[in-house]
Amino acid sequence: MIKKILFLCCMFAFNSYSQTKNSIDSINQIPYLEFLKNHTKLERIFKENALNAKKINYSFGEAQSYSKLSLTYYYSGEFEKNLHYSLLAIELFEKINNKEFLAKEYGELGYRMKERSLDKAIIYMLKGMKISEKNNYQEPLLSIYNNYGILKKRKKEPDSALLYFRKCLALKENINDSVGIPYSLNNIAELYIDQKKYTASKKLLDRALNIRILIDDKYGTAENYSLLGDLFLAKKMYPLSATNYTKSIEISLRFGFNTLLLHNYKMISKCYELSDNAPMALESFKKHIFYKDSILNTETNAKIAELEVKFETNEKEKLILKKENEVKNTRNRLVFVSVLALFIGLLGALIYRQQKFKNKQQEQEFELKNAISKIETQNKLQKQRLTISRDLHDNIGAQLTFIISSVDNIKYAFPIKDLRLNEKLNTISDFTKATILELRDTIWAMNSNEITFEDLHSRILNFMEKAQQLEENISFKFSIQPNLEIIKLSSVVGMNLYRTIQEAVNNAIKHASAKNISIEINADSHFITISISDDGIGLNHDLINKGNGLLNMEKRIEEIGGTIRFKINENGGTQIDLRIKNK
Repeated sequence: MIKKILFLCCMFAFNSYSQTKNSIDSINQIPYLEFLKNHTKLERIFKENALNAKKINYSFGEAQSYSKLSLTYYYSGEFEKNLHYSLLAIELFEKINNKEFLAKEYGELGYRMKERSLDKAIIYMLKGMKISEKNNYQEPLLSIYNNYGILKKRKKEPDSALLYFRKCLALKENINDSVGIPYSLNNIAELYIDQKKYTASKKLLDRALNIRILIDDKYGTAENYSLLGDLFLAKKMYPLSATNYTKSIEISLRFGFNTLLLHNYKMISKCYELSDNAPMALESFKKHIFYKDSILNTETNAKIAELEVKFETNEKEKLILKKENEVKNTRNRLVFVSVLALFIGLLGALIYRQQKFKNKQQEQEFELKNAISKIETQNKLQKQRLTISRDLHDNIGAQLTFIISSVDNIKYAFPIKDLRLNEKLNTISDFTKATILELRDTIWAMNSNEITFEDLHSRILNFMEKAQQLEENISFKFSIQPNLEIIKLSSVVGMNLYRTIQEAVNNAIKHASAKNISIEINADSHFITISISDDGIGLNHDLINKGNGLLNMEKRIEEIGGTIRFKINENGGTQIDLRIKNK
């Protein structure tokens, strides 16, 4: 009787466990299109699902929940959390030796890292591809081939990209994958846009859009309208381009597709700019900067970098352990050979060989220790930079803000009849506010390993907008060669360029009494040139030689290996030409 009761208890526990596993799996297998529509609401559900799986030691279900959480945060533009949960999923799939899902997760991780580091993205993508091809896993390859083609396109290898796009399309059409087929069609269409094959591109984009509308793929539909906007922008059909970007923005706002919003606002700003609609161009560009700052703010970037370093350090530690095991196994074999050699009279040769192996092993251990030491040093430096910038913001920034507040309180609390005293207080307040802006720029540069021309573009626009508020009769013109926006500079080079441009504009306003100021940034294969010109009273040769901030500008450009030239125009005004190497 007791045995029967124990048996029934075991069966009940097993059934409960099975039902729990089934419920966890059913949540993890939410259809992709439903996932896209509701991804902003699924965060809590997948977290609870992962917790339930962990409670019953169901590692596969826990890993899948982390993978879904990672994807949720990716579409919402929260890249730090996206990376965190993707690495957790990889760790669990490795632990349970589920190679198919491990390959898929490596592929997803590679694709999502394309904006931060293209080289690392390719490494992880190839890891996933190698595992899938070796074990003949078809499902992971459906996305890996497609995404690897995107990375190849970014590497300026269009033929290789097209090869993988077509391989992926063939696989998807073979299994009639209606969700996946439009992605491949769109990728090929984007290549055709670059090659100016607009008719072929339009045909593929229309086919993909029709499929997505039919299956009610909200994210895909928004993506397709965005790509149609890119096509019409390339064809210089600006009204049609803006219409399609607007459709994509409406869907993206409704369902929280923040990464699409980032792209759409940037491109629709270009549409308005090329259509001579400056107010709409500026408004759209500000929205682009808003989403960019919210998605890729400095603190998030630092956390992402920290996660990457931790993951890479773990990978290297695994490699060290693997090599140590290999060394142990090899050493055991050598011991056996040594014993055998003793019997056959080759003891001397064996000792020499063993000694040589030990020397090589010590060299390898020394190299590995050096590699770990370098990683630790880099981590310490990054932490120091973050600590210094945080102290600057929290201490000095707070003190400067207190000064402004104190000056304002004095002005409002006491009637100041002395005009010179009132003017002096205003000067102190304005100077302190300017110092805070300088401090923010310095912290921005300290926290940025790299600065793009797009970052400079937005910083200079903000600076010009504030200058125009103070001097309403001044007109600014700022143009930058489109392909320059993706070029990356070191934080030192970027900050020196920004300060030099800022000094030149301030000189034109304060000393040259300029009414029109123009900034142009262009590049060729060797050099990047920046020209700042104005229609002011011009600078005489004595003033150029003596300074007025000009010596500081020369020093800044010399420090970054560039050249600066001051030119007085015949019709009045000044032109300053900067030139740095295009690396």
